[in-house]
Amino acid sequence: MKRIIAALILVVLVGAGLWWALAPAPAPMGQRPPTVVNLAPSIERSLFDRVEAVGTARAAQAVTILTEVPGRVAQIHFRQGQKVEQGKVLVTLDDRNASAELARSEAEYQRALNDFQRGQKLVKSRAISQSEVDSFRTTLDGAKASRDAARANFNDHTIRAPFAGVVGLRQVDAGSYLQTGDAITTLDNLGYIEVDFQVPERYLARLVSGLPVQARNEAFPDQVFEGNITVLDSRVSTASRSLTARARLENPQDRIRPGQFLRVSVQLAQRDALLVPEQSIITQGAQSYVFTVTADNTAERHPVTLGGRRDGWVEITSGLTGQPDVVVNGHSRLGSGQAVQVLDNPEALLPGQRALLKPASPDADQADSEAAA
Repeated sequence: MKRIIAALILVVLVGAGLWWALAPAPAPMGQRPPTVVNLAPSIERSLFDRVEAVGTARAAQAVTILTEVPGRVAQIHFRQGQKVEQGKVLVTLDDRNASAELARSEAEYQRALNDFQRGQKLVKSRAISQSEVDSFRTTLDGAKASRDAARANFNDHTIRAPFAGVVGLRQVDAGSYLQTGDAITTLDNLGYIEVDFQVPERYLARLVSGLPVQARNEAFPDQVFEGNITVLDSRVSTASRSLTARARLENPQDRIRPGQFLRVSVQLAQRDALLVPEQSIITQGAQSYVFTVTADNTAERHPVTLGGRRDGWVEITSGLTGQPDVVVNGHSRLGSGQAVQVLDNPEALLPGQRALLKPASPDADQADSEAAA
C-alpha cells in the first residue's frame, strides 16, 4: 500500500515538473499581451474628382400643340403616347370655309395677274400710261398677299408635329370647337433628356462644356444615364452663389420622363490615389489615424489626411507612404509600439471592398472625392 502511495506521489511530482517546464513565461509586470489584429492591403487606383447636385429632367425638345385658328375638330390622327415623325398630321379642323376663301383669293390673284400682263403689252404701244401699269402692279401685289394669307389660314387647319417625338395625353375630341390658342396635346422628344442643376461657384474654374455627367433616378436604381455638360449659364446666382449648368443625357428606351428628379454627378478630374479600407480609419477629434505593423510585430500609428471615398475605401492624401498593409480589426484600443499578433482573416473586408482589390480597369476606377448639394 505504501508503495502505491509513493508511486502516485512520484507521478504527480513528475507531471508538475513537466507543466512548469513547458508553460509559457508570464508577461512582465505592467506589459500587455500581444493584441490580435487583422491586416488588409492599401491600394493605388485612378480616381475621379466629382461634384454632385440634383436637378429635374426636361425633354430636349418639348412643346404644347396649340390651335392657330378657330375651328371644329374634323379628325384626330394620333393615339395618346404614340411616337410620331416630324410632319405627321395630328389633327385636322373643318376647313370648308378656309378652302372657299383660298379659292376666291386665288381667283382674284389670277385676275390681277392677267390685268398686269395685259397692261405691260398695252404700255408698249402707248395705249395706256405707265401709271396705269403701276396701278395694276399694286393690285397684283395686294392680291398675292391675300392669296398667301388665305393659303396659310387653310394650312393652319391641318396641325402637324413640328419634330419627331412622343405625343402626350389628348386634350380634345372629334367635334370639339377650338378657339385660337387652345391646347390639343403635348409633344416631347425623349431620345435625349436635358437636366439643369446648380454647381457652387468654387468649382467655376474647373467647369467646362463637355465634362462627363452621370445621372440616377430612384425608379431605375441599377441604371446610369450618361451624357455631357452642353452649356454653362452666363451668370452666377447672387442668392445661392451657384452656377446653372445644363447637361444632355442619353435616354435609352425613353425611360426618363420630363419632370423626374435626377441625382447628377459631374466628373471634374482624374488622379492616382492611395486607398485604405474605411474600417482602418480611427478618428479622434479632428485628427484621423491608421495603424501599420512593423517587422518586429509592433503597432505603428500614422496621422493621416483623408480625401475621397469609394466602395468602402478612403483616400489617404498625406501621412502614409508606399502601399503598406494597415490594421482593420483589433485596433480600437491599440497604441503605437504595442505588440501585436497578426491573424489572417479573408473575411476582414466586405465583399464590396474585396471587389476593388481586383486589377484596376478604366471603367471601374471612379470615386466621389468632392460633393455639393
